[in-house]
Amino acid sequence: MNHYKHFILLGMIAPLMGLFSACDMLEGVYDDPHVDTQEGQYYIDATDYAQWVYINLHTATPTITVSTINTDDFSETGAPAEWDIAHHRYDVKTNGATVMMTPYHSIKELENAGMPQEGTWVEDEESEQCITVDMSHMMEGYLTYAPGHKNLEIGKWVEVDTSTMPPIYAMNDNVMLLRLNDGTYAAIQLANFMSNDSYQIKGWMTVNYKYPIDFK
Repeated sequence: MNHYKHFILLGMIAPLMGLFSACDMLEGVYDDPHVDTQEGQYYIDATDYAQWVYINLHTATPTITVSTINTDDFSETGAPAEWDIAHHRYDVKTNGATVMMTPYHSIKELENAGMPQEGTWVEDEESEQCITVDMSHMMEGYLTYAPGHKNLEIGKWVEVDTSTMPPIYAMNDNVMLLRLNDGTYAAIQLANFMSNDSYQIKGWMTVNYKYPIDFK
């Protein structure tokens, strides 16, 4: 597997900014969480089972940082100090956020409707077998899991039916509304979970986003 990761921020003036460490770009940012509104689409390689891809929406453009999970002791190297959400293939964890799946299929539709009056805010859940980190023993009948937390509501955006071979994948494009740990709101929507080339490799995540969302 190619371990050189490529990240693309679509529609951004300075796409390479996403490759810098979050720690280098965050001085003073969290003192005032209300940054200028940003929206667009990010495209990340989340194919590696032994990595988390962290997204910080509080910077001028989303800052992307990759960490590595040790499959022996499950220690993590490279996680940033400040972040909002993180991807592990189709799984997502949040940094203290709660999440609501909305009935809307575009962020603009959500904004026009205003703050949802019905719906459930879902926190991340802890588990001793949170994410699969090693698939190499699948033919021997077992996988290796790492403990941690993830948000099961966001995880609904890709459903995998393993009752047949090959598995059947179904994508859910409902907009996910996030109430971040500083009280601000962000919206994310899965646009694709495969690479944007002829190979269509699963685990390349294309995500529409907007932050912050100020409901009137």
